[in-house]
Amino acid sequence: MKKFALFLLFLTTIFQGEAQTFIRSELPTPLINPWEITYGPDNYLWITEYGGKVCRVDPNNGNKTTLFSAPDYYDGSPLEQLQNCFQPNIGTGTLGLTLDPDFLDSLHSYIYFVYSYNSGDSILPSTKFKIKRLKWDANTSTVTNDTDLVSLISTGYDHLGGRLLAIKQNNISHLFLSIGDHGISETNSPTCYIPQTDNPNNLAQDPTTQNGKIHRFNIDGSIPTDNPIYGNSFYTRGHRNPQGLMYNPNLDLIYDVEHGDRSDDEINILHAGMNYGWKDVRGYHNDNNYPGEANYIANYIPNPLIANDSLVEAFYAWCATPQDTSQMFINWCTVAPSDGIYYGSPGIADWTNSLLVVTLKNGVVTDNEVFQFKLLANGDLAPSSPGNPNPKTFFAGDELLNGRLRDIAISPNGRRLFLINNGGAPTDKIIIYDLDTTSIGIPEVNSEQSLSVYPNPAKSEIRISSNIKIERISLLNIEGQTLLISNQPTLNVERIPSGLYFILADTDRGILKCKFIKE
Repeated sequence: MKKFALFLLFLTTIFQGEAQTFIRSELPTPLINPWEITYGPDNYLWITEYGGKVCRVDPNNGNKTTLFSAPDYYDGSPLEQLQNCFQPNIGTGTLGLTLDPDFLDSLHSYIYFVYSYNSGDSILPSTKFKIKRLKWDANTSTVTNDTDLVSLISTGYDHLGGRLLAIKQNNISHLFLSIGDHGISETNSPTCYIPQTDNPNNLAQDPTTQNGKIHRFNIDGSIPTDNPIYGNSFYTRGHRNPQGLMYNPNLDLIYDVEHGDRSDDEINILHAGMNYGWKDVRGYHNDNNYPGEANYIANYIPNPLIANDSLVEAFYAWCATPQDTSQMFINWCTVAPSDGIYYGSPGIADWTNSLLVVTLKNGVVTDNEVFQFKLLANGDLAPSSPGNPNPKTFFAGDELLNGRLRDIAISPNGRRLFLINNGGAPTDKIIIYDLDTTSIGIPEVNSEQSLSVYPNPAKSEIRISSNIKIERISLLNIEGQTLLISNQPTLNVERIPSGLYFILADTDRGILKCKFIKE
């Protein structure tokens, strides 16, 4: 069994994409629930970790230094649990991080990050989030000062958002913060809010609330005078769970990446003041894949307080289909996109002028992988064709090793990708994919289309078949642990728990893979 596992690891160290070959490796950096990874202009990786921690990692050897641990980090209290449905805990964590656009200038060498704290006391706790600014001293490699920039940022029981982006536009630096709708889906958990009018996701379009918005601050945490509503930090509204923010400097475009509800995960181009429709509009405007969507669009009433207010259609929507009525999360075609980055480097020619987005979900029809969206010069999505799809996907064959992909960073030469996961693999880690310029060409795990399982889902016995001779079959759980091995084309799965599993077939042409659901 150990030899088989090592053989699988060896095969997955090389990944062949459409026109690139990548070499996979991992840094030996110990991490606990990381959330953000940023490649700084100082040629170090900057990472947030559980507990209000900011870390700096050498990308060459993985050596990590914890630079700051927030003394007021707070993980919520049982007193804040929602008393309905499954009694979820209040949302907490260490979330986004960004570096000042002028980070290498000693006068502006600031680090900004988001974490939860207690705005109340031990008797009446009140968990909120804050944006903290850290002053970095490059000479001593230490944080010399910390300042609370924005406090009393709302939280909830789900859909926290939490991504930060610092960019300079027209020579003025701003901070952007994403905040989710904080509601629990009434489709998935209808008893959490009684009545449903109490669900905070109803307020995602309301400019007087923080949730369901992208917010814009001056770099010092104050509110810009040219925001859509004077004195209000909101920049765009109508978002469900925007966990990603990306910036295209060539066209001065900001994108958000957000989770849908069983369908319609989205990428949006952000325009000041505009409404992105959640929860009345999901994904594209012309598909009418949600009851009442077409009528809402046709009869939209602009907010009189917002200049030129209108609904804005998603730039891209995954799974633009009616909601799946199944109660099994792994069946839904949502990919759970977490964050992304604009790729403008010439390092990988096929990727120049693209958006790269990482995903969290390992489901029946979705994988933990990287999506590449090729753009035209004007910013539109390049056309897709059967021989040249857009988007393309990468690294799905390594999902058992990689886990839930939370964030992505790119080296200055554009030829090295850094990914972080939190969960979905035995350990949290920093994963590296290097462009292989030698084109060694060792194949990865073969595509799952070469292997079939019947019945699927199944309760007791399954039969595995392929047009290639199978020498050995293994069944793995989603953590990558081998549960069953057989030299026969059948497996008895009656005693394993219900859930998602992987079938790996060892053949003389490599390893074939497919997914299997135990009912």
